[in-house]
Amino acid sequence: LKGGEYVAIESMEATYAASVFVNGKNGGLMCYADGDMDKPIALVQVNDYELKKWANANNVTFDTVENLCKNEAAVKMVCADLNNVGKGTLGGNEALAAIALLPGTGNPDVALWDSPWTPENGCLTAANKLARNIVKVELEALIAEVKPKAIR
Repeated sequence: LKGGEYVAIESMEATYAASVFVNGKNGGLMCYADGDMDKPIALVQVNDYELKKWANANNVTFDTVENLCKNEAAVKMVCADLNNVGKGTLGGNEALAAIALLPGTGNPDVALWDSPWTPENGCLTAANKLARNIVKVELEALIAEVKPKAIR
């Protein structure tokens, strides 16, 4: 991060994965930070069941889970939930500034914004570990969209 601060990306991912809104079967989440940023961000494979349940309980209208993933209120709520999960475990500089929600409804054989992360599309290793460099390259445009929210 800016100012030479370090964040423990893997520790953050392990902690934030405990949120009910993170879909571990679709690859979980990827935290991201670099020297231009004040706070980290995350790309989150969302648990669509929990997200729809929240939307219905809070009168948030949506036609598809893909559109719900782009709903500002839904994004803010999941980001707040993740930061709440991390409170007391992670350092203050490891709180997420912003996130993108990924529906995981797309083709599992191709790495697109709506695809689950799988070994077949290269986003997970054969041992189902996050292939961070592949996700970074494949979802570069999405990271570029979210990153400015993490720069003061």
